[in-house]
Amino acid sequence: MSNYVLKYSRDERVKYISHLDFVRMFHRAVRRSGLEMTFSCGFNPHPVMTVACPLPVGMTADGELLSIGIEGGISPEEVKDRLNRVLPPGFSIKAAECIGERRPDFASIDRARYIIELEAEGEFDAEAFLAKKELTVPKKTKSGVKDTDIRPMIKELSVIQKEPGYLKLEAELAAGNNANLKAETLVAAMEKYSEGFTVSFFTAHRSCLLSKGSGKR
Repeated sequence: MSNYVLKYSRDERVKYISHLDFVRMFHRAVRRSGLEMTFSCGFNPHPVMTVACPLPVGMTADGELLSIGIEGGISPEEVKDRLNRVLPPGFSIKAAECIGERRPDFASIDRARYIIELEAEGEFDAEAFLAKKELTVPKKTKSGVKDTDIRPMIKELSVIQKEPGYLKLEAELAAGNNANLKAETLVAAMEKYSEGFTVSFFTAHRSCLLSKGSGKR
């Protein structure tokens, strides 16, 4: 048995598929590909598969990560090609890496980079927004929705395109087990702390996941 780390993308056609449905779809795709998945031991065996930082519904992405156990010593390139032949339109494996019997180090992921496009009225000043000591908004936590200061979770934020009624941002936000900030929560804080700024619609694209003390995963 060997573990493989796969980097994959999902586009507009599949952005409303839930995490649970994605996992089920991927299990079926592996079976169709002819690859033999590794199963856990015990009374209720299940496929050995881990998804890093599951993507929220409604978002597209380029650099998502998952690990999967596969029997038979297949080359990473063959794993990639077999899966791409059977995955539904909208999903694509970009790269595959065999890590042997090691477990993937997804716990080191602590940030993610996003491109956020907004249809909005009013002015937004990213520098003034980030200069605030606290940015407290309702945020979903494990114990329910609570008012949370999200300022420490915003690592970077910049305006990369600005037109009347339109704003395009690049953001680096906390992601992972210790802290996680969704784009929608950031947008809510932008509206709350920018006088006269209102958002009518926005889209978010996660371009990559980042690890502690290093760059892209």
